[in-house]
Amino acid sequence: MDSRARYAAYADRIEAVSPSYAAWALSLDDALVALLDEVPEQQRQPELLFAVARRLGADPSDPGALRALGREARPALVAAITSATVQANDPRRLGPVVPLFAALAARSDRALGLVDAGAAAGLCSIPDRVILDYRVGSGAAVVRMHTAVAHPALRLVADATGAVPAPARAPIRIGARVALDPNPIDLSVPGAFDRLVEAVPPEASARTILMRSAAAAMLAVPLIRFVGTVPGDLDRALDVLPDDVEPVVLTTGTLVYVPGADRQRFVDRIRERGVHWIALERTGILRGVAATLPDDVDAADPDAFATASLDDVAMAVSDPFGTRVRWLRDPNL
Repeated sequence: MDSRARYAAYADRIEAVSPSYAAWALSLDDALVALLDEVPEQQRQPELLFAVARRLGADPSDPGALRALGREARPALVAAITSATVQANDPRRLGPVVPLFAALAARSDRALGLVDAGAAAGLCSIPDRVILDYRVGSGAAVVRMHTAVAHPALRLVADATGAVPAPARAPIRIGARVALDPNPIDLSVPGAFDRLVEAVPPEASARTILMRSAAAAMLAVPLIRFVGTVPGDLDRALDVLPDDVEPVVLTTGTLVYVPGADRQRFVDRIRERGVHWIALERTGILRGVAATLPDDVDAADPDAFATASLDDVAMAVSDPFGTRVRWLRDPNL
């Protein structure tokens, strides 16, 4: 998909949430397309461009601000996009992920040792601190899927259909957690949260509130921030975990920013290490996971934008934000 088509598709997805970001996506002209062609393919994501543009002073309420920045500060914008590691770090993505952690925890005698690859601020590093409710079925009955081990906690609600797993039999136990990121964000530092929400559409105030709740929960748990990239530093991050935990790697919207060859190296290394892997990644970018999807899953469907997988097997598909989840398999079986 070329840049213009990618941004048009993004505008369709984001319009209901953020008219300003939809307008920016539709403002892509030949000059901006040429600018994006100068940066690595995995750096051309709309969220990354928009976060960098805001950091450089562009006002998202002005539909023409992106084009103006491209004209007036082209070298700085290209350099910033090329080196940027902006990640939205949306904690709603835990909606499809928490039941996968619960399934692993139920069959392990040991606490889990989590390596969150592409963790940013670690807002998805807290599956044990999530109170998760699913609205299930046509009657929208609310089912408590997981109860947080302690407070402060993050409360999430998602719609669920299909082979919805049973609620967690016990809270998820995490014995150690490592946040692996090229530029991990320490939210205890003044101003760090403001940097994080640069990637959030300005209209998405409810999302920012959820992020604050996740930040409070994350700051209440021990977290090792590990500076590094995937796949190059995956082994070193895993080796930080103590011997008495069950290692599990988590990726949530991370691998779309990793070039294809390195992405496959990451997958291969996970297999070689024999560790568990929970992922919520764009549908289709992981060949092994895609091969396990049913034929009726259409990657162009907004409700199948992302695939939740456990150990390279597709378990569910969801919208980009993890708020509408169609379960394909029960991870407890």
